[in-house]
Amino acid sequence: MKRFVIIIIMINLISCSPKLKSRVTKSLPALDKTELVVVLDIYDDQIIAAEKLGEIKALDNGFSENCTFFENIQNLKTLARKHGANLIKLTKHKKANNFSSCERLWANIYYVENVKRFENEIIWSQDRKLTWADFKGKPDQKVYPEAVAVTNSGFGFESGINLFKDDNVFVQAVFYNHGSWVLQEGRTDYVLKHEQIHFDITEIYARMLRKALTDANVTSNNYSKALSIFNDIKMKWEERQEYYDYQTKNGTKLETQEKWEAIIEIELAKFDLYKTN
Repeated sequence: MKRFVIIIIMINLISCSPKLKSRVTKSLPALDKTELVVVLDIYDDQIIAAEKLGEIKALDNGFSENCTFFENIQNLKTLARKHGANLIKLTKHKKANNFSSCERLWANIYYVENVKRFENEIIWSQDRKLTWADFKGKPDQKVYPEAVAVTNSGFGFESGINLFKDDNVFVQAVFYNHGSWVLQEGRTDYVLKHEQIHFDITEIYARMLRKALTDANVTSNNYSKALSIFNDIKMKWEERQEYYDYQTKNGTKLETQEKWEAIIEIELAKFDLYKTN
């Protein structure tokens, strides 16, 4: 029931307005905006046993805004849903440079049954609770001899620098599927609740980071200031995660565990205004 966490910091130096293109050979009915779309990176070697629906890309459209890596991934998801695809496989990525101010992405799109099986990471959502199927990692009892489950989650930010205007700093709380695992004897609803709270705590501190960046008027052109704020909140988050395990004895103290569940629910509501970027 202990946790293992990774902090992610994604930095993109320039942002602009993207040019979205698609070449589709087979278009399916559009998916609702709430439908899950999974993105696989270039080096992901999972076998996709499905017909390719086509190709999509997000390219440079001049020195403007809205084409950091985070934004273009969201743009590609929207484009994929339009063509009925729920799986995106990145095939090419060109970083911003002196000749192009956008993070340029190329991808193939597919529709697959049970797209969750391709997930490598999960962005926190109030509508998406963890299930044991999300824990895809191999148990490591040498490192965690007393654990029956390990949740690997973290939060981080992506900053863009726009030549013409200040842009937003994007914050995400992420659960890493292949860094998270559970033993067979740990597959209980009670243990799963304990692990969900670890992920919820990560989301709370991601919201605290969004609030702190907003209160300090930090934009994409204040990376060093954003990093300083991030490091301060990261330290408090690490301490809180450890304190949670200490107080609940890794989830074995039922009464204390239930108190924490109530506390976390209140804190999520407290920072509800900062649940999105």
